[in-house]
Amino acid sequence: MDEKLAIQVVGLSKKYQLKNFKRAIGEFSHENNDFFALKDLSFEVKKGDSIGIIGKNGSGKSTLLKILSGITKPTSGSVKIRGKIASILDIGAGFHPELTGIENIYLNAQLHGFSRKETQNKLNEIIEFSGISDFIEEPVKNFSNGMFLRLAFSIIAHLDFDVYLFDEVFAVGDATFYQKAKNKFIELQKAGKTILFVSHNVNEIQWNEKFMLLEDGMLKKKIEGKKLLSLYLEETVKNFNLDIITKSIELTNFSRFQQPNEFQVKTIRLTQKSTPHFQTNEEFIFEVECENVSLNNLNIQPVLIVSDINENVVLSSSPFLSENWLSNVNAIRTDYCCRIPPHFFSSQVYRIGLSFIKIDRNFQNTESVALNADNFAENTGIEMILFWNNLILFKPIFKIENFNFDLSQLNLNGALLPAFDWKMKEYEH
Repeated sequence: MDEKLAIQVVGLSKKYQLKNFKRAIGEFSHENNDFFALKDLSFEVKKGDSIGIIGKNGSGKSTLLKILSGITKPTSGSVKIRGKIASILDIGAGFHPELTGIENIYLNAQLHGFSRKETQNKLNEIIEFSGISDFIEEPVKNFSNGMFLRLAFSIIAHLDFDVYLFDEVFAVGDATFYQKAKNKFIELQKAGKTILFVSHNVNEIQWNEKFMLLEDGMLKKKIEGKKLLSLYLEETVKNFNLDIITKSIELTNFSRFQQPNEFQVKTIRLTQKSTPHFQTNEEFIFEVECENVSLNNLNIQPVLIVSDINENVVLSSSPFLSENWLSNVNAIRTDYCCRIPPHFFSSQVYRIGLSFIKIDRNFQNTESVALNADNFAENTGIEMILFWNNLILFKPIFKIENFNFDLSQLNLNGALLPAFDWKMKEYEH
């Protein structure tokens, strides 16, 4: 194997024989009841690579990691791995329930080939990083899944391994520990360690530099950068019967949404005036038309919410953020228009959501309302009365002047791509 490689997989297959094959998959039948979790899989991983492995349930991701870690033997093919391997494939695996946290640290380290002295030198770092020092002398049979994860990750992250394998491990962890772990991943990667990470949670996996897509046990694609992840997410969205719009759209049917009593949404539009297909260098116009938007001394205001394909909010905006937001109490119809400047969105999929807030006019003059830190939250007179998600999914083409190309090739990962005011000076010799 090439010295630059950490992992080399050639012709890897894993076959299972299912006893109740027909019953398991309905009407479909298969000769000899053979089921291939992996089929003739071949790929190479360079030292220092961090690879996110994606794919639907049953695509072979977990089977692959079990073979790489040595838990499962392949039916055919070969696997070569350079250096020591650490894995977290099952929360609690490798722990003895009757032993304390400290005793299990020594046990895990010994199972991975580390001496007691090597473990002792790292013991304080492991315990501190885990954040469970108050329970480290307790038998781990009393640990929660989250505590198991913290201890297991802390052990392998602070001992010297070459290849790290993770399979859906952070589903039981909290956000604070995940952020610590993410920073540790980046630190390990900079130190030249190799990481393979499986997760269905895109937010957990998108820090990786490269991605592999498995489908029916076969390697469908392997791409550097987040282009493959974006394509996979777009395909997933389509599987939920959500269309990704690429040109101007008008919505008038809102029967699938619950409308409040105070008003009715009649029309929503997302348009670009001068192009047949959405482009990043053109202004977007978002419009909402409502009837009876201001009744019974109430002021109703929309809130535009734009999220990325992972449903992370990238911006929100509302008329009440501007100076001219006060609506007429006698109005029977109000049209809202939000203009989003050119060179603001990137070339990726965005989700548009719409919320409405209800503002009590009695609280609009804040000088007449005595507010303090204790009563501010309940006395602002503002209340959210609905939220509609996934109204429009849209994707613009990246374009600057007369030049357009696939922006994902540049691996520009920002959720937005605004054109700030840049100045340039050039000097001749």
